[in-house]
Amino acid sequence: MNARSHAIFPRVNRAGWIDTLRVMTRVIVPTVAKGTIIRRQTMERLAERQSLHIRAVKEMQRLKDKYGPSPLLLPIPFRPQLLILDPADLATVLRSSPEPFAAATAEKHAALAHFEPENVLISSTARRAELRPAHEHALATADRLHPYSIHFKRIVDTEFLQLISGIGSNRPNELDWLSFSQAWLRVVRRVVLGERARNDVTLTETLNELRERANWPFTARVDRRKLALFHQQLAGYLGEPDKHSLVGRLPTSDQIAWEDQVAQWLFAFDAAGIAVMRTLALLASHASYWAPAVEEAMGGRLDRPFTRSCLLEALRLWPATPAILRHVTTEIRSADRIVPSGAGVVIFAPFFHRNPALLYANRMEPSIWGENDALPDAGLVPFSAGPVICPAHNLVPTIASLAVGTVLSESGLALIDPVLPVDNLPGTLDHFAIRLRLSARRREK
Repeated sequence: MNARSHAIFPRVNRAGWIDTLRVMTRVIVPTVAKGTIIRRQTMERLAERQSLHIRAVKEMQRLKDKYGPSPLLLPIPFRPQLLILDPADLATVLRSSPEPFAAATAEKHAALAHFEPENVLISSTARRAELRPAHEHALATADRLHPYSIHFKRIVDTEFLQLISGIGSNRPNELDWLSFSQAWLRVVRRVVLGERARNDVTLTETLNELRERANWPFTARVDRRKLALFHQQLAGYLGEPDKHSLVGRLPTSDQIAWEDQVAQWLFAFDAAGIAVMRTLALLASHASYWAPAVEEAMGGRLDRPFTRSCLLEALRLWPATPAILRHVTTEIRSADRIVPSGAGVVIFAPFFHRNPALLYANRMEPSIWGENDALPDAGLVPFSAGPVICPAHNLVPTIASLAVGTVLSESGLALIDPVLPVDNLPGTLDHFAIRLRLSARRREK
């Protein structure tokens, strides 16, 4: 074995051409079609109606039954892909990032170049060593509660109480994605950029336009004029950062493109908002979990472990990042097979999160999480895991659980659409279509 080879997997199998084509058409293409950077409403609706994720999970299970649980090499010309089929190998890949499984894949480069070309996710190993600590400090990665959590709770309360106060006056007693997302984005802008950004809808629109182009990696050219405009819009917040904003915790440096780092935070919080809406839909459908979530919300503590577990269940059932991608930085030898340097690695999260062997695969079970936000040995990784775990894996659940709590503490909740069969939850939940009926909660005087 040469010096640039690794022996990581006892065995690697090779898929036939027909099976490779089936993976592309039944797993990869439907996942990409939904929008990897910004969700496409039409495709979300189609994915729900056609049960595309359930079909993809069944296809993955068929491959595992046919070839066994070892990683499966898809012989795609110029860009072979290693498909992970076993939780133990999933854990190995995530623990062994960024070497020899780097997060900066060609697919990520092609997509993120549209709005954050120098982000830590697509940086070299050396550059990542400079950038990652700044992210971890600003986002308080190691802390269960962010140092600014009290301030963030005030923001969440203000925005969602204002949203709820409209019940029975100028709008129907319904919470839908459009009204929810507007309040959520105000929260995000205030948390990330500070109070001055609250109503900066133009900034969000510019970013979304760039993200829509990023949904077409390798095909759409980078709109450098719009990217420069986005950077210009961010510059004012970075130049004079608010004291209790996330950007206020970034170090001063002319050598780092902070705009590209902050863009990722604004982008990633979008998926968190989707998870909050889905968590509310789950709680409205599960009477046994509704009561403890309301009790926790009324208690007023910043840390909401039960609500947090409910959020993690929404992320397990409907992953915000369905495909976790890596690429092989050095040749991997396994028995008589070689995985070449540069090959991609695909972890299709729904396959592990909806593993038929799990008794709770298609139902809500908050108790599985305990104090964890990742269970890699079981294949449950809503925020990834290992050294390249999402640096906001504590911050996002905190803010999201506070948002859920604010709604629950002020309102009764009933799910209008869609119908969720609690014993067999759907493979896709179209957040655009969720409608909740809110009723003012009566309080003792």
